[in-house]
Amino acid sequence: MKTAEIPKEDGWARPFDHLLLELLGRVPSLKLLSLERLARVAPDSPHRADGLATVRAGNRKWTLVVEVKRNGQPRVVRGAVLQLEESLRLLPGRAPRYGVVLAPFISEASASLCVQAGIGYADLAGNARLAFDQVFIETRAAGNALGEKKEVRSLFAPRAARALRVLLQGPLRPWKVTALAAAARVSVGWVSAVRQRLLAREWAVDAPGGLQVTKPGALLDAWAEADDWEKRTSTREYSLLVTDPAEIATRAHRLLGGQRHAFTQWIAAALRHPHTTPPLVTAYVEEFPDDALLKEALLARRVDSGGRLRLVRAGDEGVFNPLQTVEGLPLVSDVQLYLDLIHAGLRGNEAAAELRKWPDFAGAWA
Repeated sequence: MKTAEIPKEDGWARPFDHLLLELLGRVPSLKLLSLERLARVAPDSPHRADGLATVRAGNRKWTLVVEVKRNGQPRVVRGAVLQLEESLRLLPGRAPRYGVVLAPFISEASASLCVQAGIGYADLAGNARLAFDQVFIETRAAGNALGEKKEVRSLFAPRAARALRVLLQGPLRPWKVTALAAAARVSVGWVSAVRQRLLAREWAVDAPGGLQVTKPGALLDAWAEADDWEKRTSTREYSLLVTDPAEIATRAHRLLGGQRHAFTQWIAAALRHPHTTPPLVTAYVEEFPDDALLKEALLARRVDSGGRLRLVRAGDEGVFNPLQTVEGLPLVSDVQLYLDLIHAGLRGNEAAAELRKWPDFAGAWA
């Protein structure tokens, strides 16, 4: 609970005043009687709420206790809910009361926390739910808003993603910050930033041995939604006389043996957990080999599209860590494979879904 907190500046509080007033104004039978910022919840209590509003709903007066948060991530909202529950308990008298969380953006996960606790919420993006007396307002805006998109981009930025690949490699276990930084080949600062964001979204916990992902599925779903293959890769395709995917992969592996490389998409999925015949062979490379060398070794001709061999340069070398080997061929990790495949077309989404259902996916998360 807040005690003698410095009031939020007017420029920050004003949009939330307007937000609350606009919400209440949607219900003709509601009448706002008073609204006070940073009000004591009880005359003899040092605890303050960000706002106390008195409204008349029909023949009854209700007290609305408001908590305003700069961040609407689940961990913060969970704390706000606890604050509101305590404030509601401390309010004097037996008059009906209701708690409301206001934030710039409230995700579906945060909204669910409020609903489960019987607490209302609203944000500046248009998401809201108030349910008390005869009042019921519920809206859900499409997509993320405000700083949420920036937060998501930063969590899945290339260097941050290096840490995520390590954290999502099963069996899931706790990681100390320094050990994770070394394994992911990034700075401690990057790992600390990832740690804060994962904890805020409640996708990980501070276990006795360090940071441990506890909701790998939710994390991977969010990553897949934010991932953009076109932006993070550059691609070259090649037409070949050879048609068998396994033979193409074997020949490409021999040719690329002098540089770091790893197979992904359909061919890697077929090697990990067969589902369909690979329509083409895809491999990450550090550098594109010379076209003349490809022509000599594979009878390959570079084409704009429709080739059977796809070589890809990634914007970040993190795709190579960790790697796995199947039938003598280096493959990207299952997490990276899922990201590369889920939006790839040519039934890639089906192969990705089948791979993820497999008990041994990413080293087994269970």
